[in-house]
Amino acid sequence: MYMYIMYRFFIYTVLFSVLVGCSTGGQIISSGEADNYIKAPQENKAKKDTPVIDEKQYSPSTQGPLVSENQSYSLEEEDDDISYLLKHDDLKDFDIPIVFNDAVRYYIGYFTNEKRKVFVNWLKRSRYYVPIIKEILRENELPEDLVYLSMIESGFNPKAYSRAKASGPWQFIYSTGSRYGLKVNYWIDERRDPEKSTIAATKYLKDLFDQFGCWYLAAAGYNAGERRVERAIERHNTNDFWELAKYNALPKETREYIPKLIAAAIIAKDPERFGFGSITYDEPVKFVRVKVPGATLLSTIARVNSMDLSDLKSMNPEILRGITPPNMDNYEIKLPASIDVDTFNNNLEIALRNEKKVKHVIAYKVKKRDTLAKILKKYGVKQEDIYLVNDFEGDLKLKTGMVLNIPRFSTPSKAKVEVAKKVKEEKYEDIEVKTASCKTYHIVKKGETLSKISSKYGIDVKTIKSANNLKSDKLYPNMKLKLVSHAQRKDNTKVTYHIVKKGETLSKISSKYGIDVKTIKSANNLKNNKVYPKMKLKIVAEM
Repeated sequence: MYMYIMYRFFIYTVLFSVLVGCSTGGQIISSGEADNYIKAPQENKAKKDTPVIDEKQYSPSTQGPLVSENQSYSLEEEDDDISYLLKHDDLKDFDIPIVFNDAVRYYIGYFTNEKRKVFVNWLKRSRYYVPIIKEILRENELPEDLVYLSMIESGFNPKAYSRAKASGPWQFIYSTGSRYGLKVNYWIDERRDPEKSTIAATKYLKDLFDQFGCWYLAAAGYNAGERRVERAIERHNTNDFWELAKYNALPKETREYIPKLIAAAIIAKDPERFGFGSITYDEPVKFVRVKVPGATLLSTIARVNSMDLSDLKSMNPEILRGITPPNMDNYEIKLPASIDVDTFNNNLEIALRNEKKVKHVIAYKVKKRDTLAKILKKYGVKQEDIYLVNDFEGDLKLKTGMVLNIPRFSTPSKAKVEVAKKVKEEKYEDIEVKTASCKTYHIVKKGETLSKISSKYGIDVKTIKSANNLKSDKLYPNMKLKLVSHAQRKDNTKVTYHIVKKGETLSKISSKYGIDVKTIKSANNLKNNKVYPKMKLKIVAEM
């Protein structure tokens, strides 16, 4: 008995030493009050002198698996002993303070039961992003377990967007992101870049910790804003987060924020013990940074690298449109580390020789009786060009008053392709791309016919019509015709097949492979835009 008491005393001492510097005494809501505190704290308004939380400490001891894969964790199944949740040596695995109370216990049950499917997705994405984020936290001498802040903010989803217009894995609003160096414009949103947003988050969290001297309050400031936390501290004369939580001095979301963080960290450290044993995790991806010219089509980059366009977009979630920013020369993108850099450079060099380049966009306000065909003809662009610079999901439907961005192109010109070395100090190597010597486009003059143009370039009429998706022989002045010879078409096309999935449209498939809808319809003899699941489509893409 004496040895047992001394053992418990030793554990208390260790716990206390872990928590020093964050003013937390391991508070726990008294029996029966947990649901009121978490689910409806607004109904439990406490006076300043009437705490609603009774203090209590716990000691860890060795315990077997918490939950089987087919079993759910229940708040009522066990008493409040932390040994049910943590093994004897679990605490040493954390580098942020860990307090176990009814608030934390509630969210362990919440994540393993009510929000189980959501937490599975968080865990699924974790192995893809956690190594990147932890490395940056470590380099900046911050606790690596702050990675779980990103987990509860966004579930490691770089495209997460809140009602408060916060974006990315760290959920920065525009003003805070701008304060810490994140660019947001029509073309890119660096809040969605896992690396850049994590670097910004480390700077912000450092500032918050320097201000409050406690990671719980720093996290609360991250969620609610530093001024709000300052006012709560001044009003209640305490810098203990749990004390502030007693008095409802912080917003409900922020009072729940810290227990969520601790609960997520506890589960994510050992998910199998909480019944999350059958998860197919996203594999971590190593990448190399490559600099490409501004306004380079993502579909071109994907094509020359023989990768799926969706995979390229997944690696570069900060790019909002179908091209790299036109106003940023040598834009740095991420590609799989397994690529042959020289081969990629050579392929991109060839591809960019004759490719049109977006100079800028103009905003067009859709008028009554406007049709897409009329707008396309007016500005001399194709439907896929519109998709390139607008954010549309599925089919494009025009509405009076909506703003449509129209791309304006320049003719092919010299471009540079640079590869960023893994070592930051190394210089980039420039590869000059010369303009093609042979003519690849023809501007129709008044009185010209397809027959005359065919004779002039030695290309038959059928090939010209096919390359330009012409249904008839009619031409009009200033029309731009693409010139592709038989040899070029044979050597520079790649044929693949796509099996249509439920919910897919021709527009989505077109965007995925970077080719226009008309080309897909022509290659598959489709008379309309209807496709159905398991339908096999021939995809003909130019190399």
